[in-house]
Amino acid sequence: MRIALVQSWLGPGATGPVFPIGLASLAASLTGHTVAAFDPNVASGDPMPALAGFLRDFAPDLTGISLRNIDSTNTRVNVSYLPPFGETVAVARQETSGPVVVGGAGFSMFAEAVMAGWPAIDHGVALEGEAAFAALAATLQAGGDPAAVPSLWTRRADGSPFFTGPSDKIDLAALPSPDFSILPLAPYVAVPWGVGVETKRGCALACVYCPYGFLNGRRYRRKAPRQVAAEVVALRDVHGARRFTFLDSVFNLPADHAAAVLEALIEAGSPLPWSAWFAERGLTRDFLILARRAGCDTVIFSPDAFGDEALNALGKASSVAEIEAAYALVRDLGCFEVSYNFFKNPPGQTARAALAMLRFILKARREMGRKAHFELNSIRVEPHTALARRAVAEGIIPPDADLLAPVMYTQPKTAWIEKGFDLLLRAAGK
Repeated sequence: MRIALVQSWLGPGATGPVFPIGLASLAASLTGHTVAAFDPNVASGDPMPALAGFLRDFAPDLTGISLRNIDSTNTRVNVSYLPPFGETVAVARQETSGPVVVGGAGFSMFAEAVMAGWPAIDHGVALEGEAAFAALAATLQAGGDPAAVPSLWTRRADGSPFFTGPSDKIDLAALPSPDFSILPLAPYVAVPWGVGVETKRGCALACVYCPYGFLNGRRYRRKAPRQVAAEVVALRDVHGARRFTFLDSVFNLPADHAAAVLEALIEAGSPLPWSAWFAERGLTRDFLILARRAGCDTVIFSPDAFGDEALNALGKASSVAEIEAAYALVRDLGCFEVSYNFFKNPPGQTARAALAMLRFILKARREMGRKAHFELNSIRVEPHTALARRAVAEGIIPPDADLLAPVMYTQPKTAWIEKGFDLLLRAAGK
């Protein structure tokens, strides 16, 4: 089959483009098919006419569209990506005669609502797509029934969507490396986080706002460290990458696997500069030194709160003392930039904790200068999370809310804290 893989358009004014590693992973699993990819976010000229031209020229039998995010999630000003997604689907439907399939993390979290809202979509791949999309392509090519493919949303004769049932999680050891050649890397390399590498899937942490456990499972599934290193070498030597970021929800957990990845990078001579998300708990000076030898130049933390009551309410696996200790390690080594994400008014927030967070930010900026970066965000309520259940219990959302339209959680009794932070951010031009 001729299969087109398309990244959904994010609309005008979107932040820097991110290489669609999901499409690259799909392409690597579609052996025996002719595959071409298109990303309207890096197209020259008007993205939608460019997409239409690509589809007319390639004439696919099957078109897959990746909906990675439905909006800008936790930012102070939320931007919806659904209108440009709708345009992407409309162009694919207009310019092709074969089935239109949607997948990606954004689709998976809101699958039924997306299928209901965009009837031009024939099928949707839920959660991990490599096996399900390849199975769907094989089934369609053989004239079979898509309803027999697991992990698929499809339609009844009357057009109503239904789910075929879950599939087993993919064994990463059996999965080929992403095909980074499906699109030129050049448009993405100028963005610090534009090119990503995956070392594992799954997250054993229990942050109440986070859908990663739903998307990838709670059990860690690890990629072989030498395979990770080989992908980085290929990105550098074949595709021209100048830096990358690790896509793991938390890079340094499990610690033994992360250390093995670092050793493999060093052994392969592939220390491109990179960033990653780190957990504070269990972080050691020796591990950070090893990470630096392997190319790490930016450590990203997401403590989200600076009071133990709020940290507990958020389900975070860290304490204020551990946040401070991890910061001191990074500061004292002197060879990293460090970035932090905090929520302005999470559950469990107190005035004392908010002031302590401000003191911490000012201290870090004084001690590390421009090497310390901070984001203060609101919390978007995502489906399939403990925070969504809390929002229902507190009467913030009804039990049947699909959450496609963003709902931000702010602790009611301290809502003034969020308003105060918003005033400070506006004064700073953010």
